[in-house]
Amino acid sequence: MKQILKTIIKDFHLRPLPPFKPRHLNVPLDLGKIITIIGPRRAGKTWYFFQLIASLEKLGIKREQIFYLNFEDERLDFDAGYDQILDAYLELYPDQKLDDLYIFFDEIQGIPEWEKYIRRLYDTVSRKIFLTGSNAKMLSKEIATSLRGRSLSFEIMPLSFPEFLSFRSIDSKDVSSTKNRAKIKNSFDEYLTWGGYPELVDMESHFKANILQEYFNVMLYRDLMDRYEIRDASILKYLIKRLIGSFTKEFSVNKLYNDLKSRGIRIGKDSIYRLIDQIFSVYMVTYVEKYDPAVVKREMSNKKIYLYDNGIASAIRYTFSEDRGKLLENFVFTGIRNTTEAIFFLKNGYECDFVVFPETENPVLIQVTETLHQNNFSREINGLEKARKRLKNGRSLLITGDMAVPFDMLPKWVEVITAYEWLLRQQKHSTLMP
Repeated sequence: MKQILKTIIKDFHLRPLPPFKPRHLNVPLDLGKIITIIGPRRAGKTWYFFQLIASLEKLGIKREQIFYLNFEDERLDFDAGYDQILDAYLELYPDQKLDDLYIFFDEIQGIPEWEKYIRRLYDTVSRKIFLTGSNAKMLSKEIATSLRGRSLSFEIMPLSFPEFLSFRSIDSKDVSSTKNRAKIKNSFDEYLTWGGYPELVDMESHFKANILQEYFNVMLYRDLMDRYEIRDASILKYLIKRLIGSFTKEFSVNKLYNDLKSRGIRIGKDSIYRLIDQIFSVYMVTYVEKYDPAVVKREMSNKKIYLYDNGIASAIRYTFSEDRGKLLENFVFTGIRNTTEAIFFLKNGYECDFVVFPETENPVLIQVTETLHQNNFSREINGLEKARKRLKNGRSLLITGDMAVPFDMLPKWVEVITAYEWLLRQQKHSTLMP
């Protein structure tokens, strides 16, 4: 086993870094903390590691001073313990000062009790430790209990829309020239449907659904069934498809329990809650709560389901033509989620799609509609108006794909912007408002 480790370490040191395109994420290199980078599979965590390693090399750090290991390498077997990892490195580089060593461990959640091993490395070997993982619940729980005070976490998601444009060498700041604006609009339509997984950016459309299906299968079998030792794949698939099919809608466990019961499927509510919590952990789907100042009321109310990336809907062959507005709303959600996790919705005889609480701004009330026209004008504006009365200092924003009513019909307190313009400006100014 140690010889295999030596081969992996040495191969990494001798190979040039693969070409990569930079991501819009700023992670400190010498903070003295365990840096954890978590996010969905295939979102670019490994490539971001290479970006950090390239930055270190520009600062004069030698490749031999960087220890990179991917724990999903099928050659690895740690039945004999984890000490052989560092032993293999030291046998290759016996003169290396360990406190100057930069350690990059990829997909660390794949090994049992990883947090104890990392804590020991941090306390006795090096304070330059970087980790990635694809399981939000597991990493956050174990970091909180075992690494408290030692770690700092960052999320890396599928490409934001500006990153998507950057990967295509399209200038996201040029929205004035006719040619570039057309490129942005065409890219917007593709991004809206297929999402922002980096591998799909330049892939032909007829392959994208198959690739996304493979992502779905890896999340299903490796990240859920294997990790949580789930035996019944049929119930798990049913729950996932129900959740994904409910994106942008409220979701009730009670209703789901009754549906399963009517089909003759025997499963307790506690088991459903546990399985759904496990599904949420792998960055496939998530939820927002109904806003209420009382935490208990928020937790007890129905949740609205959203996807971390629109492409996830493709993984189960969702029919996009059913409602482009749902994809647009989810698209806006991912843009908000890249800025803050303080996202809610309001519903009480009316509905406001998002109530967002940025750290440095007043609350922002956001309504999303594919086309604002005469038939939905009252509903959309009333939702914002009543939410505005609920949150007196909230600012109101209408994000739309198209306007089929005159702008002068809008109240003066409503700010309106197209979805792709909002996302571009949000990236530029790090704010929710245009």
